[in-house]
Amino acid sequence: MKIARLSICLIAAIFVLSQPGVAADMDGVMMHDGKMMTMKAGHPATAMDHEITLSDGTIVGVDGTVKRKDGAQFRLQHDEMIMMDGHLMKGGKPAAMSQ
Repeated sequence: MKIARLSICLIAAIFVLSQPGVAADMDGVMMHDGKMMTMKAGHPATAMDHEITLSDGTIVGVDGTVKRKDGAQFRLQHDEMIMMDGHLMKGGKPAAMSQ
């Protein structure tokens, strides 16, 4: 009985861990057609009307200027997205930081 329960738990854990990330993880801000948009669940929500501070201390301005906590600064390009945790994405894939 103990082995059966352990096996079921192990199979359930493997199933859960093998699932792709959910859309709720896709919150952030994105430069689209020259405008900064907030993103909720991977879809454009509203135009940004004030700067946003991300969980890693990065500040994103309404014009797309990104100021990292370490002082690095760059501007988001068309279809680049920065997640709420500070990770940069382009076309739905992680992107290298541009300076």
